[in-house]
Amino acid sequence: MRPLIIVTACLLCASCCLFPEPTCPRNVVISGYWPNTNEMLRPWSQNAAQNPGGWEGQNWNGHGFDVYAFFPEFPPDGNPMNDPFGSDGWVGSGDLKVDYQDTSADFWRLMDTYQPHIVVTTSRGGSIGWEVEAVEGGHDGGSGNPADDWNSDQHGSIGQPTQASVDARSWTAISTYRAGTRLSSQLPMAEIVTATQALGLESVQIDTNGTSGNYLSGFMGLHGLYYNQIASHNVAAGHIHVGISVSAANAETLMRTTLDTILSAIDPSSLSCPR
Repeated sequence: MRPLIIVTACLLCASCCLFPEPTCPRNVVISGYWPNTNEMLRPWSQNAAQNPGGWEGQNWNGHGFDVYAFFPEFPPDGNPMNDPFGSDGWVGSGDLKVDYQDTSADFWRLMDTYQPHIVVTTSRGGSIGWEVEAVEGGHDGGSGNPADDWNSDQHGSIGQPTQASVDARSWTAISTYRAGTRLSSQLPMAEIVTATQALGLESVQIDTNGTSGNYLSGFMGLHGLYYNQIASHNVAAGHIHVGISVSAANAETLMRTTLDTILSAIDPSSLSCPR
């Protein structure tokens, strides 16, 4: 009788038998720029040159998500501050150079490839510790051209994110979210602060007033939140600023706790597949 029951079930829901519910990876993409943010993300890079110890992102910590990290390098000594502003050494090499055009192209390539359910962007800040940014965008350079909202990276022949030089989605993001119109973080900010403060490593706070600024930090932070707006499967995105004095070891520990907090709050089985 069991075969009959199976057949009957298929007759009642023929599409379920012929077209079973698809499975899809539950991906997390995390990104960095200048040290210490590139150094803290090495365990989640699949690039053997960047992470000779081996990728640990598969089903990270048993949360049901695969975590992938992308960041630039700064040869020869790993310190971009030794190089002139806007020089090749300043912007780095590889993925996500500190350059508007490169960041735009790489960001959307990574989004299209990995279709992440969660995006966490990071960058180096000033005299802060671990700062979770509450809002991004809203800048106004005083002209009708959105490119003028952004400080020049002084790299190459085009220093600002012009319409002709960045991905169309980047242009839509910076054209829409400007002149006071902002996007809010979609990370569990209070929970992240509670968990990371408990480590006692660095000062931790939520920046509720400012943004990540109108240079590459803010550009990347806005990109993560804009992806969350246009990708229905994406359930969390936000930016974290890491202070210049935070050691790479402390930053990695803080990132591990931040990721644990985010992923603990989301049931991977409840998520829809990318369309």
